[in-house]
Amino acid sequence: MTMPNRRKLILYSSLFITLAINMPKLLALRKDGILAHFWHFDIWELSFQTLVTFLYCLAAFTFNKDRAAAFFEKGHRRQKTGVLLLNLFLLAGFISACALIQGLFFYPILPPIGGYGVRFLVCCLLVALELRVYLLLEKSRAHEIENEQLRNANLQAELALLKGQLNPHFLFNSLSSLSAVVREDPRKAQRYIHQLSKVFRYTLELANTDLVSLKEELEHLRSYAELLTMRYESGFQLHMPPEDSVGPTMIPPMSLQLLLENALKHNRASTTDPLHVDITVNRAFIEVRNNLQPLSVPEPGAGIGLSNLNQRFRILLSQDIGISRTSTDFIVKLPLP
Repeated sequence: MTMPNRRKLILYSSLFITLAINMPKLLALRKDGILAHFWHFDIWELSFQTLVTFLYCLAAFTFNKDRAAAFFEKGHRRQKTGVLLLNLFLLAGFISACALIQGLFFYPILPPIGGYGVRFLVCCLLVALELRVYLLLEKSRAHEIENEQLRNANLQAELALLKGQLNPHFLFNSLSSLSAVVREDPRKAQRYIHQLSKVFRYTLELANTDLVSLKEELEHLRSYAELLTMRYESGFQLHMPPEDSVGPTMIPPMSLQLLLENALKHNRASTTDPLHVDITVNRAFIEVRNNLQPLSVPEPGAGIGLSNLNQRFRILLSQDIGISRTSTDFIVKLPLP
């Protein structure tokens, strides 16, 4: 708890205990009441007793706020004895001073322990009880913070593992594509390497980034789409919104690239049977749709594509991606925060 909040807690707690101790004396205002037979109502005397009770509570809270933890914990016998003795001295000092002033200016109380002694002893017990409750709440809050930190650390570790799985997957696919382009056209391969370096630069710059703007992701996707166009030519066709048309929303990096890889991995892409990929964006989600034309012999994979992507969205945005299939299309919906 911050220092200003702790001061407010001490102030309000002292005020509450003071009112609880002195409120019953207002019953002496009724002349036919029971308390009126034992105590004559005096506004000045009540004001004095209220003030000293408040001051004692403030002193007790201030003195014990940093010592209460050691006093209530197991062990620390020497510290407990020291705290107890100092509280007894504080109690005796207030009782003596208040009994002396009471005798000089108001009705004397004999013996003093029967008046201010009982009053301050009850206050001391209430202060101890409230400090105990405060320490239990602080301990519970500390455990919650610690659990939250551990949970965040586990999520970050899991996210780093997922990123580590994604990068080798992307590298393997890129090198496989480069090998095919080199065989077809060495000059085109040079352009391919240039575009590939831009794509890898993007992935390296975002190595420690969990979320990127959708505008950046679409800009990166255009560079990646050029690689695919050089390889598949008219067999691959991508339709996507311009970067300036999307809002300032954030998504996990390389999410859209992974969906393009997944579409090409499971479908034919040729000049006679072109693969169409359409990307649309609205307020709730990004929809990536491709036409279904499955390969006769499916390409083997490590099984980390869509599952990996879903885990990243679950960790970073606390949402799952949507996957659906119609007779003609395969659709993936990425939720937006």
